[in-house]
Amino acid sequence: MNPNSKIKTLFIDDDRATNFLHKHIARNSDGVDSIRLVHSGIEALNFLEKCLEDSVEKPNLIFLDINMPAMNGWEFLEQFYMLNEDLVKEINVVILSSSDDPGDIERFKQNNKLLDFIRKPLNKEALNSVLAKVG
Repeated sequence: MNPNSKIKTLFIDDDRATNFLHKHIARNSDGVDSIRLVHSGIEALNFLEKCLEDSVEKPNLIFLDINMPAMNGWEFLEQFYMLNEDLVKEINVVILSSSDDPGDIERFKQNNKLLDFIRKPLNKEALNSVLAKVG
């Protein structure tokens, strides 16, 4: 990715207050160009499928919560990796979760496609660290 390019982010989290906080932090970052908030893995998959038709909105960075109803973060990832390969390969995924479950940490370590695992809430330093990895 070009270091001068801005990052398009997608936050996937069922907690509206958390999404509000994360949007505020991302909005105040020089490296973030656009921010999309969705409240479920299903909503995120629907949005990403639309990005196949209109790549203008396509994120290049996803912050994903693990513990969500209906479809948790791990289930989202299974479906995400089955989407169009050209879409998926250009999107970095960061787990952004409050989970202390050792099983979640181990699953993250086993998945070499994930960029990072960050504990909620996101802060400016953690965001800048992720942006440096993407850029």
